[in-house]
Amino acid sequence: MINKVLNMMKVGSAKVDLKLASRELKHGEHLTGVFELKGGWVSTKLKRLECDLVRECPGKKPEFIEPVKTLLTSKTINLGEQQEIAFSYLIPANLEPSSEDVKYCLRTKVVFMDDVKCVDSDEIVVKK
Repeated sequence: MINKVLNMMKVGSAKVDLKLASRELKHGEHLTGVFELKGGWVSTKLKRLECDLVRECPGKKPEFIEPVKTLLTSKTINLGEQQEIAFSYLIPANLEPSSEDVKYCLRTKVVFMDDVKCVDSDEIVVKK
């Protein structure tokens, strides 16, 4: 019971971090890296991992562009354990280049069996 309460409060819960090989790319290039999952204070069962490409413009609500990766799983992350999942994504040719007014980010979300979520956000720069 106490483990469930700690997870719901996100105290000592598992974390996700997208580690990218490069943050600056051109259209048509492959973005690579790994999703790094780190266990918390208690073992936690994963339900799914999602990563989406989002466009952010100042003064506007973030705009969903497309799903990058969705992984349904029933893996368990144990106390202090670290797991890596390979990541690869082809930058779409139709994206407007990044600027002061247009920023892109990869939003990664891990959903656990008790519906607790952990979110990570990584900005990428799309060059001409």
